[in-house]
Amino acid sequence: AAVTAKDLENDAKTTDNILIQGMGYDIKRYSPLTQINTKTIKRLVPVWQYSMDETRGQESQPLLLDGVLYVTDHEKTVALNALTGRQIWMNKIEYPPEVPRIVCCGILNRGAAIYGNKIIRTTLDANVIAIDIKTGKEVWRSHAIDFKAGYSMTLAPLIANGVVITGVSGAEYGIRGFLDGWDPETGKHLWRRYTVAGPDEKGGETWIGDQWKHGGGSAWLTGSYDPKLDLVYWGVGNPSSWNVLRRKGDNLYTGSVIAIRPKTGEIVWHYQFNPNDAFDYDSTAEMLLADIKVDGKLRKVLMHADRNGFFYVIDRTNGQLLRANPFVDKITWAKGIDMKTGRPIPSEANLRMRKTGEPFEMWPHLLGAKNWMPMSYNPGTGLVYLNSLTFGFNYKPVDQPYQEGVFWAGIDLATPPVPPPANGSL
Repeated sequence: AAVTAKDLENDAKTTDNILIQGMGYDIKRYSPLTQINTKTIKRLVPVWQYSMDETRGQESQPLLLDGVLYVTDHEKTVALNALTGRQIWMNKIEYPPEVPRIVCCGILNRGAAIYGNKIIRTTLDANVIAIDIKTGKEVWRSHAIDFKAGYSMTLAPLIANGVVITGVSGAEYGIRGFLDGWDPETGKHLWRRYTVAGPDEKGGETWIGDQWKHGGGSAWLTGSYDPKLDLVYWGVGNPSSWNVLRRKGDNLYTGSVIAIRPKTGEIVWHYQFNPNDAFDYDSTAEMLLADIKVDGKLRKVLMHADRNGFFYVIDRTNGQLLRANPFVDKITWAKGIDMKTGRPIPSEANLRMRKTGEPFEMWPHLLGAKNWMPMSYNPGTGLVYLNSLTFGFNYKPVDQPYQEGVFWAGIDLATPPVPPPANGSL
């Protein structure tokens, strides 16, 4: 049956289908099923396997509808019988030969969306395509932007209030990031919301000169959605380049979560985790939604584990910061988060680097205390579960002019990481 808006809204409550990345708009990645537990798990055995015939990484979450799995990699979308693994159809994307040499950061795809009778996905060369769910034939294709300037698409689309929403990768190539809204029936472009504020936009004063033109702010992981509030929550990545000796200001809306209206792309509120980010801490990781008690009062919250090493709890109705605590043992770039202002309190070494360019040992590493691998939330235990990374980096800014289509970091990347006894934890 065709997937409706109501089906998507109920996805977290149903167990027969998986229609949204994260198993529901709240992206808790929680299943109420109990058949598999500590006693029965020993009886699990493989019954089939299917190869995507791909040597690169696999980061997509399969979707499930009426007994059919839909899986993607960077060039293929396949439909599989969930009980047998038999391939029903395959749709393969043909890329221009220069695409793998240019795109950032990883030749991969993180999944698809389902709506009506279509599978909707993004492509490395910055297109959004819809595929007929029965036949695997392409229905429409919409072009977002020229990939040769460093733009790419690796994320799964989000469908909210009848709009397909996508974001772009490429901050390391000096793009100006954005989110797009598309019509799911026709692929018509509905709106664009830049994640780097221009001089005539709110937040534009947080950029110096014309640095906003190549300000970064990629949006390469899928957001979450609260249908009752009609707000989409999307993480925005790092500014470009990482060299803060050459880039001043808070640089909105990089290193932030933005709450937008899905019909228009209007920003209702924002919270910035990493003002004037020097460390590629992004803030694109999932914005998990839950209703929990804070100080004895039930609050509609957003929970986010940032690459910077702090775990945030935010009121998702208005962007108010409620909690910000470390989830890794060693953080050297900041002493904490000021709960009155919501801003990080920089360490002395961080302040000295920003003033003089002097190198310092930065923890967490630029890969973050947590990266793209998603966390989950169990309403029964009230606990979030996540994998963290634990190592540092000898950070040193260097001069690097912008050049279109060239990786633009602005720091010394030749320095090896500083490893601890263990490199991660659950």
